[in-house]
Amino acid sequence: MNRPQTRQTQPGKGWVQDRTHNNSSAKVTTIGTPLQLLLPRLEGVVTTGKGWRARCPNCGGKGHKLAIVEGDNGTLLVTCFSCHDTGAVLAAVGLQMGDLFQRRHYRNMTPAERSQLRQAALIPRWRAALEVLSHEATVLLIAANKLGDGDQLDDAELTRMRVAALKLFDAQEVLNAR
Repeated sequence: MNRPQTRQTQPGKGWVQDRTHNNSSAKVTTIGTPLQLLLPRLEGVVTTGKGWRARCPNCGGKGHKLAIVEGDNGTLLVTCFSCHDTGAVLAAVGLQMGDLFQRRHYRNMTPAERSQLRQAALIPRWRAALEVLSHEATVLLIAANKLGDGDQLDDAELTRMRVAALKLFDAQEVLNAR
């Protein structure tokens, strides 16, 4: 029985070379970092303070309207200040949105690296939950001040207080999740 086998070379260096072998055909795919995939496909690339500028392959022209910035995790932010259509820009050079993100190979990671990656993935959820807590606490404080001044809450205000309480409980669940 012929089973496909996959071999990876240069793990952790940004390049992964997958080779699939079987008797009928051989397929070789080379995948680089998002930056290594994008920059060679663009014209007029120049370095700027925090990234690169290039001519937009979608809307054309001689100006360097396309801005490329690399994030701390290797993800690219690509923006054309003329057409504002990142999907069309990537399609013009044969890439997709998913190509802007760094590929991780979990098999090559240590358990500590995997744990660190999982913790990093929780940070945006925690940040959003803290924003909800701050906003809904303000809503409840306004209602409490109104009650403290001897005013009565109408039905819409009581409903909003109940919604605030439910959002606070939801935020608590997010913050307690591991």
